[in-house]
Amino acid sequence: MPKPLSDGQVTFDDGSPATVKQYAHDVTTFLMWAAEPHMEERKRIGMQVFFFLVVFAILMYFTKRKVWADAH
Repeated sequence: MPKPLSDGQVTFDDGSPATVKQYAHDVTTFLMWAAEPHMEERKRIGMQVFFFLVVFAILMYFTKRKVWADAH
């Protein structure tokens, strides 16, 4: 049985090399996207939540310092 892919079967508009390694990379990238189509949105929202939690923690730290400043 011949190999299903060989170099030079597909041309890319962006100038990517037309090699079996590039084809395999493209297929695996597509399959990963097909398995997790909302992953990019989750990552974006995750970064926003992380930023919010950092800002919230800083605000709570300074609030704690102000509230407990007279407790010495």
